[in-house]
Amino acid sequence: MFKVMILGLLCSATLTVFGIALAAGVIGHPIDGQLPADWGWSFIMMGAASLFAFGFFEWRHLTHRS
Repeated sequence: MFKVMILGLLCSATLTVFGIALAAGVIGHPIDGQLPADWGWSFIMMGAASLFAFGFFEWRHLTHRS
């Protein structure tokens, strides 16, 4: 269980960083003038929400709260 939560935290952090890079225009390039910022913000929100969820459940697991 512990390793699954750590893996979830790492994947969530990776998704969030990918979203930040995409929203900032560091990676990806616009096709036909489309801005990649919308996709970047979506990845940031999904990554941050899952990072919070995995972090919260990891904290509850480590403090033995149910």
